[in-house]
Amino acid sequence: MKKQIVVVFVMIVVFCLSALAYAQSTEGSKPQEQVPMEQRKAKLMSLIDQRINLLQGIKACVSAAQTTEDLRKCRDKFREESKQSLEERKEQRKNK
Repeated sequence: MKKQIVVVFVMIVVFCLSALAYAQSTEGSKPQEQVPMEQRKAKLMSLIDQRINLLQGIKACVSAAQTTEDLRKCRDKFREESKQSLEERKEQRKNK
């Protein structure tokens, strides 16, 4: 009796694994577009430059701050600009 239960259990496991392997098959999927290395590097450099410019602007704001309220304004400005930048990148990804 135990032997039959083990055999049935093994058959169920094999069936499940074969179903998973079939579901992960790449035959029906569309190939991903290959972006040339130079384009990827240029895009990454552009994002890095944007980030550097944002941080330099915030650094200048903090350096010029005279009160705690000024520092809060700098922080709020940084958060807002970071959020906008993130939303733009998300939008660009959706459009691809």
